[in-house]
This record gives sequence, structure tokens and C-alpha cells, in this order.
Amino acid sequence: MNQRASEVGAGSAPGLACETGCATSASRVLPWMPLAFVGVLTALLLFVPKVRQDEGLATAFGVAAGALALWTVALVVRSRVRGVPLRVEFAPPQRVHYVQASVQFSIYAYWGWYWRNVYEAVPLLLAQFAFLYAFDGLLTWTRGRDWKLGCGPIPIVLSTNLFLWFRNDWFLLQFVMLAVAALGKEFLRWQRDGRSTHIFNPSAFGLSVAAAFLIAFDATHLTWGIEVATTIGRPPHIFLEVFLLGLIVQSFFSVTLMTVSAIVSLCLFAWLYQLATGVYFFVDTNIPIAIFLGMHLLVTDPATSPRTSAGRILFGSAYGLANVALFWWLGRFGIPDFYDKLLPVPLLNLCVPWLDRSARDGWIASVVKRVKLARVLQLNVAHMGVWAALFALMLSTGWVDAPHPGGSIAFWKQAYDEGKPFAGQNLVKLVGNRADSGDAGACNQLGSMYLEGKMTERNVEAAGRYFARAAELGNRRGHENVVEHFFSNGQAASEAALLAALGELERELDPRGDGRGPGLLARAYELGVGRHADPRRAAELYSLASQRGWPGGALGRARLAAVVPLSAPEAAALVAPLEAGCSAGNAESCWWLAGVLRARDGARTDTRRVRELTQRACNGGVALACDSLR
Repeated sequence: MNQRASEVGAGSAPGLACETGCATSASRVLPWMPLAFVGVLTALLLFVPKVRQDEGLATAFGVAAGALALWTVALVVRSRVRGVPLRVEFAPPQRVHYVQASVQFSIYAYWGWYWRNVYEAVPLLLAQFAFLYAFDGLLTWTRGRDWKLGCGPIPIVLSTNLFLWFRNDWFLLQFVMLAVAALGKEFLRWQRDGRSTHIFNPSAFGLSVAAAFLIAFDATHLTWGIEVATTIGRPPHIFLEVFLLGLIVQSFFSVTLMTVSAIVSLCLFAWLYQLATGVYFFVDTNIPIAIFLGMHLLVTDPATSPRTSAGRILFGSAYGLANVALFWWLGRFGIPDFYDKLLPVPLLNLCVPWLDRSARDGWIASVVKRVKLARVLQLNVAHMGVWAALFALMLSTGWVDAPHPGGSIAFWKQAYDEGKPFAGQNLVKLVGNRADSGDAGACNQLGSMYLEGKMTERNVEAAGRYFARAAELGNRRGHENVVEHFFSNGQAASEAALLAALGELERELDPRGDGRGPGLLARAYELGVGRHADPRRAAELYSLASQRGWPGGALGRARLAAVVPLSAPEAAALVAPLEAGCSAGNAESCWWLAGVLRARDGARTDTRRVRELTQRACNGGVALACDSLR
């Protein structure tokens, strides 16, 4: 291992504070130092409108600041009782911290330009920095050590937020996730190469615990996880940016082998899967950008990964294949697949000693020795050259950073019609990803898929939620589907969603539109659902719907003829659509056609024709028709 790798290999890489032995300036007794960070949280709460005016954020900031302040007071009292001063050592910036942080800031800057929620979240990032600094210091003092104040918390917060945010109402859990990362680093340790070091990558440990919690309680809706995983791919040439920034990390810390082996194992599987099935494993991409990012910035912590070159190859390969396995497993059980990159890292961290022993003394070492690869595996510059050539090939062939055939709904519809494996499931997933990213049309389409129940299990409740979401996003068909779903299946996402949809249909009676909207609104007036019962208004809207070609319009108007009598012109206009319905086998159309013919022709009504229609209606199960015949 070269000198740079050994600098970070002993535990100084991304962590909360420097390990024993880091160079620091003289310590100072600063018992109230954590209150400076509590002050930052308090200032953000009091002076940032986004925080002050949001109940969830205000509660989270208030609870975090209060807990840290109480902890500080308790430690100050304890120190005075015991006569043990609370010291702070100001550690100089560690290269592994500021290099990682600089790379992460660059990604945030580019990502935020195309998803402005990132820029809007700056106060929340500042709050997390303040919280983790204070939590780290208080935890260190509680454990009886001096607080080494450095740059460690910065890359942990940035790395965590590249993969998972909690929504404002649950933002307190964001602080809890960071606390878990700190606690894991402090308490979950082992002896490695003769010194105590943390087992798990802190940010990956916090993310994995949060992911396990969210999966277990079906609580993904508490987070922006899906939006984070999808919007990170919005900036053009994002793969190129991550690749170039990754080279910086690789040049300093000799972690290229982990990234390359992870990407090669994953892409090789995806290519073989495509050859075997004719469709794409990752649906709309050859390699998801969030996984690509994880392979550069989540799995490459030198302090918690193998220190042997062969061990790093196995570590990276295992991470790539674990992403494949989890992507499949999560999709099979209907769990959002963005968790695939978060869950494997702690398990791989646990395997690190075995990987290093195998690389030094086991079968891996014998293979390396036999093929004379030992020297080559130590040359990080050579590894970077190979990775650059491989990425150039991926870029030039459109394997990454190019429009993907799997991103087309038409592609997956054709694959489904051809019976390709998992095509229906992947079509639902593709539409679902678009729906979850705020595409109103996709929300409406996904609701229809759940209602139809062909490509996925029928779920009228989920259909109602997605129709309501489409309506909320301004989709006219979404408004109509909310109302029709209620009338057909007795289910709506909420009463408010139903009333809002009816209100929009009332406002959007476009004279150039089709008849479905007026017909559904007429039904509401007829039944008194969300509207005061008004037969005349219902009759008027049914007539409009029928004129615009909606089949239910003629039925509805004929049904109301007993309450709002038909004029001769109205009756004449209803004959053709009712005849079409009757010819198509709709028994109710036959019954009401008989009534309309009587209204139109009066004494000249063809009684034989009316009786024939009534008989057809009775045969079709219309009880009123049978009663009439009797």
C-alpha cells in the first residue's frame, strides 16, 4: 500500500473526529463550547422563515437544540463536581475530510441548479452540521475524553444527505440518523492492525439503520428518498461530473479498485441479463446514477474498507452484485429500490478483516502470486488509467450519459405484449418512478394500472391515491378519474379530494372538451354527492355530455325523464346513442330507449318495437323492464 493510503487506512478517513495520534494544537478548557452550535440551531429557528413557519421543522430544531443544551449543562455540572475540566482540542483540517467535502459540495452545487430544493435545503444542512458537531463533542466528553474539534462531521452530513432526506414533518429523524452514525462510530469498534478503530462507515451506518427502519414500518413516505434518487440524475452529463470528481478522491486515497470492480461487476451482470432476456435489468438505465454515485462516495471510505488491493477488488465486486440482488429483491416485494445502495455497506464492512486475511495469506494471495499481479495491484495510477479508459468506452457507446431505450413507456408496452420477463412489472415501475417525481400524467396512468390489475395486483385504494395526486398536480383526467372511481368503486383518497375534483370539473366545463367531465358532474348533481341534489342541473349536464359523445350522457338524461320531462328535440337527440348502446348489448340502454321512443312519438309509438326493447332489457337483468312486461 502506498503512503497516501496508509495515512487514511488507520482510521482518520471520513469520521466525526480524528483518531488518537492526529496532530492537534494545545487543548483549551471550553465547557460551554457546544452552546455555540446550539446557538446556530436557535438562530436558524428564529430568523429563517422556512424553519420558523414550518411546524415540523420548528419542532425538530427546538427539540434538538433543547436536548443538546440540557446535555451540555449536565456535563458542566458533572465536571465541576468531579473537578475534571471539559477540554477542546482544535485539530487542523485532515486531507481526507476537506477533499471529500469539496467533492460533495461540487455535486450539491450542480445538482441544485437543476433541482432547486437542494439550494432551499441549505439552512437544513447548516442545522445538521451544528447538531453533529455538538453531538460529537458532548458524546466525547461523556466518554471521558477531550473533544478533538476538526472537520470530521462535514463529509458525514454531506454524504448522508446525498442519499436520504426526511420530510419537514419528520425532520427530527434526520438528526436521529446523524446521532446513530456518531454512536456507531463511538461504540462499534474493533482492533485492526493493532489499534482500535470503528467498524462501519459512519454515514453508511446511519443510512442503513434508517433504511431498515423505513422498510420495516413501510414509512418511505416520511422521506424525500425517491425524489433524491431520481433528481440527482437531472443535470446533464452528471455521470461525467461524478467520474471526474471521483478521480480526485481516487488519486488521494487509492480507492480506485473498489469503484472499478463495483462498476464492472454490476455492468457485466446488466449486459448478460440484457443478452439473455432482450430487456433491461435496471428498467430505464444501464446503471442508475444514484448507484454510480454510491460507488464513488459511499463505498470508498478507506478507514472501513480493505487495505489490500485484492481485498478491495472483492469488496467492490461484492457491493456491485449486492446492488443487483437488492434491486431485484426490493422490487419483488414492492419496496422502493433506492434502498439498494444503502443496505450493503455495513455488511461488507464486517467482512473486511476476512477479505484482508484472504488477500495476505489465503487463497486470494496464492492466486495473486501465481499470476504475478502483486506489483500491478499496488499501482493506483495504473488503476486510474484503466478506469478512465473504461469510462471513456462507456461514454462513447452510450452505456452511460445517453438516452436509454428502457426510458420509453412504448418499449415496455411492446415488451409486455411480447411476453418478455418482468416487462409488466418494469412498466409499472417506470411509470411509478415518473409519478413519484411529480409527473401528473404518470400518476393518472399508474392509478389506471392499479385499477385494471393486469400488470400489477389490483389495488383500488392505491388507484384512488394516484388519481388524487394527478388531480392535485392539475391533470384534468385525474379530476375525472377521482370522481368516476368514487362512483364506480365507492372509493376516494379523501372527501377533500373528491370535492376538489368536482370543483375543478365545474370550473373546467370547456365547450371544446369531451362529455366525460360534464357527465360525471351530472351524476354528482343527480345523487347529491358533493353537490346539492339538483335534477334540472343534472339533466342539463347529461344532455351536454351526450351531445359530446359520452355514452353515459344519454342514459343519464333518459333516466331523469320522469323528473325533468324530455322535449321532443331532446328525445330525438337521445335515440341514436341509446340505440348504439342497446345494439352493443347494454340492457339499460334498451330499457331507456323504449321510454325515449314513447316520449318522442307519443300516440304514434311503435308498440311492437317498444315491447321488443323491453324484453331485451328484461333478459339483460333490468328489473323495471320485467315489471313492465308483467
